[in-house]
Amino acid sequence: MSKIVLVDEENGQRVRHPLRTLKEADEQREWYERTTGRKFRVVKVFRSGIGAERIDAK
Repeated sequence: MSKIVLVDEENGQRVRHPLRTLKEADEQREWYERTTGRKFRVVKVFRSGIGAERIDAK
């Protein structure tokens, strides 16, 4: 099982609850970037923790 989240590229923190689709994630990423002027990444995090270390490592 996995979930899609937005991550702030500057500090590596999640900025939104899990999103349902990649399309929704991309729309939210664009909105956050326009609103804040910062860059965000769309990351897929798996229940087993795979991908979670990538979020924390930044």
